[in-house]
Amino acid sequence: MEIKKVTLKDLKRIVNLEQKIFKKNAFSKDLIKNLIENNALFLKLEIGNVKKKLIGFIIVIMDKKDRANMINFLIKPEFQNKGFGSYILQKTIDKIKDLKGIKKIVLNVQISNSAAIKLYEKFKFKKNPAILENYYPSGESAFLMELKLEIN
Repeated sequence: MEIKKVTLKDLKRIVNLEQKIFKKNAFSKDLIKNLIENNALFLKLEIGNVKKKLIGFIIVIMDKKDRANMINFLIKPEFQNKGFGSYILQKTIDKIKDLKGIKKIVLNVQISNSAAIKLYEKFKFKKNPAILENYYPSGESAFLMELKLEIN
């Protein structure tokens, strides 16, 4: 199991996975390309020795001086509930903690995605009670979740 930075060589695989899983809510190819090129914290999780198999990815942007925004997180369904999501999420949180001045991590999650909400809560993310109505292109609403970081 290996976590690496996503490069433009990964664009096709990332876009295909994004569209397969998120359908109407998928990020566009242009947006994903832009995120790869513009230094977002864009990490992929792969397994396999020779032919690497993409299991999932995570995208984090610094949208404010003291805040990281986890704008996308995906683990292939057949690899969910096996610890892969926890693994890449923990490694990503650790990388964010290494950045100077970041005090919190925020994310939005579909209100119907109870598995993701449970995972985030396991990592001490707190749900904002205000619901973001019609947040996604599909019309689904979202919760804003936040993790306050311990500043060392």
